[in-house]
Amino acid sequence: TAQTAAVAPAPASTPAPEAAAPAMKPLGGERYQIGSIVVDRKARQMTIPARVHVIDKPLEYLLTARGGMKEYESLLETDVTGTELNLACILLGLERDKTQEAYLQFSQKRVSGPRVEIAVSRKDGDRTTSVAAAEVLFDSGQKASEPVEWVYTGSQKHWQDDRFAADVTGTLIGFVHDPNTVIESALGLGIGAYGSVNGNTALLPPAGADVDLVITVPEGSAKKK
Repeated sequence: TAQTAAVAPAPASTPAPEAAAPAMKPLGGERYQIGSIVVDRKARQMTIPARVHVIDKPLEYLLTARGGMKEYESLLETDVTGTELNLACILLGLERDKTQEAYLQFSQKRVSGPRVEIAVSRKDGDRTTSVAAAEVLFDSGQKASEPVEWVYTGSQKHWQDDRFAADVTGTLIGFVHDPNTVIESALGLGIGAYGSVNGNTALLPPAGADVDLVITVPEGSAKKK
């Protein structure tokens, strides 16, 4: 896949209007609902309903929106939008790292931002299991060369107009340093080794099965209230 720049050289002649801000519904006890995302500020955590989408094929994304441009390379799919995910991140105190320079997709430089932890949770009868996202990305014979660190990058404006890029592309959480995603793997996964990340069938239910993606903000990652 060819590299794509974080900012393209020329804007579109007729900018499209920005999407309306998503509604935020209070649930009580510092809990809020944004679209289908449930945010628990006290627990510093959000839960995103998702579905297993692609297994045993090359992956470049952990989570994309339904019908997104890269859904065929995403382990999980959701009905959540980029704006909803980004608002949930902001509600948990995450801010973009202002020192992060623009970068290219497939760049092997480290991406900076406040750290988050991501797990995939699923119910099996009365039992709930939770596995770190890094573990479900690789099949049983492979693993990341280093511990996987996820960071909030906040996406950007789309190069053609003022729309939020993650809404346009549907790319929400990635690991090949796509500048349009909201959350990225700091060091990248599988860059230069296409096909090395393909999902762990031993830890995941079949494609189409419901799971929850649970994102937690560790102590010290969020801005102080």
